[in-house]
Amino acid sequence: MSAPAPAARPGATDISRLLGLHTQGARLILGVYIASNLMFVASTADLLDQVWASYLAVALVTAGGILVTRPHPDPFPIRQTWVTLAIVVASTALVCYALPDAGSLGRSTWYLGANTWLLWFLILRRRAGYAWAGGLAMLLETMLWAATSGRGVLYGITLASAQVLLLLIATLFGGALRRSTARINGLAQRSVDAAAAASASEAARAVQDQRADELASVVVPALSLIASGAVLTDAQRDDLVRVEAQLRDSVRGRGLALPPIVAAATRARSRGVAVTLLDDRGAPLPETQADAIVDAVSGALDAALEGTVTVRLLPPRRDEVLTIVSQDATDIRRVALPRGVDR
Repeated sequence: MSAPAPAARPGATDISRLLGLHTQGARLILGVYIASNLMFVASTADLLDQVWASYLAVALVTAGGILVTRPHPDPFPIRQTWVTLAIVVASTALVCYALPDAGSLGRSTWYLGANTWLLWFLILRRRAGYAWAGGLAMLLETMLWAATSGRGVLYGITLASAQVLLLLIATLFGGALRRSTARINGLAQRSVDAAAAASASEAARAVQDQRADELASVVVPALSLIASGAVLTDAQRDDLVRVEAQLRDSVRGRGLALPPIVAAATRARSRGVAVTLLDDRGAPLPETQADAIVDAVSGALDAALEGTVTVRLLPPRRDEVLTIVSQDATDIRRVALPRGVDR
């Protein structure tokens, strides 16, 4: 028996897909297979000692043909594999029981080709070891019948030897198909990876463009004012200081540069509060706590009338996700937000 074959990646191309088992053509071939076997049994009924056994065998083989051609991701299910092997062994035994001990056999040995066809599909669907075991069982049964009927073991070997060659061809053909599917899946995966990389690059470029536009909306007016050479008023100088602080926030406190926090920081600075935003997390805010963080920071900034406010996003795996330290002339307050479910 072969080692258990790894399951195919979901959505990947496998041999069953290449064979088109879900198509109308596959059902047509199955119909021809079933009709051929029935025709062989009916046309050789007068040669058989036990006609009923051959008809029962063709019913089993028909069920096997339907089973092995059912669309299913490779490898072929192990339980159905064992059922197929049981059909091969049982149908072989039934036909051998029906065969005459002497005289011409004609097409009455149809079971050899029919069962080999079942074993072919097991090989192609990544159950080669089981298929070869079934082929060996069919050969041994045929040899046993030939020996007990007086025809001789060599006659049985000669009768079934062509089927062994067909199994060998199926094994080689199945290996070639597997290599082809591996190449197809490799190309498909590379295409998916390339598309994902392109999407990620496009998304990063879009973010960069957005940040550049935001930066330009803040910086360009300030630079234009400075470049004009005009004498600056106190209000204009205060505006430039706030612009510089906002730029610093976008670099040192990138994770906190959210519109509500930026607006609250601007309001606090306009009241003379020194605001410092620090991002030591280096990752996006935890979704489960983003709203709580925005509310806590905005509330602390709006509550500050003077002094300093330092907001810091802490590195991952700390017990706290955020600290806010507010200091004025009379008091120092520290607020910490527990990390909660974000780990």
